[in-house]
Amino acid sequence: MSNETELSNLMVSAYTHQKNNDLSLAIQAWNELINHTSADETLKANAYLSLGNLHQLQGNDDLAIESMSSAIKANPNSAEAYFCLAYLEQEKENFDSAIEYFEQAITLKNTDSGAFNNLGNCYDRLERSEEAIGAYSQAISLDGNYIAAIYNRGNAYIKSAKDDLALNDLNKAIELDANFYQAYYNRGTLHKRLGNAVQSEQDLTKAKTLAQQELETKTQH
Repeated sequence: MSNETELSNLMVSAYTHQKNNDLSLAIQAWNELINHTSADETLKANAYLSLGNLHQLQGNDDLAIESMSSAIKANPNSAEAYFCLAYLEQEKENFDSAIEYFEQAITLKNTDSGAFNNLGNCYDRLERSEEAIGAYSQAISLDGNYIAAIYNRGNAYIKSAKDDLALNDLNKAIELDANFYQAYYNRGTLHKRLGNAVQSEQDLTKAKTLAQQELETKTQH
């Protein structure tokens, strides 16, 4: 059997095991491919990426980070590997590391609105509101109806005392989703701060009603 056929068979085997949810067997197949003498750097990088994703699915974050780091060594231009590392660090609340990885990933691929939104979330958790606003704005420039980024930017504007801009974003979030109770609550709180008592009461009442409805729906299921 030729080396090319062996590599092809290992890839087919790995993907088949993944599809069948046999994660341990898939991991074994990817490792065999990585260690194959004929595997080039591009193939290894992709295998490490798949391996990292599988380790993450199994809850083995340390092994996932190790695999993603190996993917970058094999292919320093792997935006996907940087994105994965960023999300893993974000989940572990290592926000400084997550920011570094997101920024490296975005340098390689700047069209991922979700990455900009998550970068904004990391800045926000570190109380770096202006940088958070910048990242959310980048996400919104890529997707004008990205409701999470619009809502998040509104909250960051509140922290920065940019009340008119915050109100615009919260209005937009509610326009996009009339059942977004968190947006009603935050807009109600903002109206209260601005002295708009009637609007504040309406929003806070609406937020409470929607939150209760959502809780009842979840309880029924």
